[in-house]
Amino acid sequence: MIRLTRLAFLALALLPAACGDFPQPMLGNPGRMGALLAHPPPQRIVVPTPHDALLDDQAAKLFATDLANALVNQTIPAFAARPQRGDWVLGVHAVLQGDSVVPSYTITDPRGHKQGNYSGPAVSSASWAAGDSAALTDAANAASPGISDLLSNIDAVLKQNDPNSLYNRPPRVAFSGVTGAPGDGNQSLAKEIGRDLPGMGVVMVQQKDQADYLLSGKVKNSTVNPQTQRVELTWVVTTPDGKETGRVSQVHDIPTGSLDSYWGDVAAAAGSQAALGIKEVIDNAIGKRVPKSASAPPSKATTTSGKTS
Repeated sequence: MIRLTRLAFLALALLPAACGDFPQPMLGNPGRMGALLAHPPPQRIVVPTPHDALLDDQAAKLFATDLANALVNQTIPAFAARPQRGDWVLGVHAVLQGDSVVPSYTITDPRGHKQGNYSGPAVSSASWAAGDSAALTDAANAASPGISDLLSNIDAVLKQNDPNSLYNRPPRVAFSGVTGAPGDGNQSLAKEIGRDLPGMGVVMVQQKDQADYLLSGKVKNSTVNPQTQRVELTWVVTTPDGKETGRVSQVHDIPTGSLDSYWGDVAAAAGSQAALGIKEVIDNAIGKRVPKSASAPPSKATTTSGKTS
């Protein structure tokens, strides 16, 4: 979050929004998961008991469970089970190389087409052959980030090849407006967001059933001391079914009552920076990210991506 000093905030109201003096709080890092999939390719991926992995039946079942648990920790909907119709499948194979076993992993789509392969870190052949539970768990945990990356790559290819995918068309957003702001803040902030997002390639629509994402803004005011008022702006992006995709927050400490009438250039500057964060949240959800400008200042605000399932 960013908190402007009194002088910085007052100076902002007197300067054009494009002057560059307004901090750019929305260029934040939304966290590791922001770069991963909003929804992995499968609705679920199953890990059947591997019969070609140099493990006995008991150890093979244990390793399948360990893999599923490790992938769940990567926020991938994985299950140790027999494949059913519509499932994606993670197959496991292993080969002996000297004193080590090298497990490999193959992703197969519901049609039975192989979509990618990944070779995991080598494991001691003695521990592997013995079905050592700690070694198998360690091997599953070590392989899960690579498998997650493989799923991300598969997802990106599928999106790029689908003309109807959000990867290949502008996202449509229904904006319900801003509430809670003093003075003309609700109207001014809404106007700026409605102007800035289309300039970033977002299509604004009126009806929720036409939208890929829903956007709302809320302003909360609180008293810091008799001279200082805290204004918190929160922009929430959700899917049409109500799942939160992410949110952008801006916090400013201002002289009490200074925004009780007109927001003016304050709304223009705050709205333009909020729009950057909103677009980043949407890009993260789609699975593509726009490289940040090398000249952009470091983040001083928070942009959080919502959890996905």
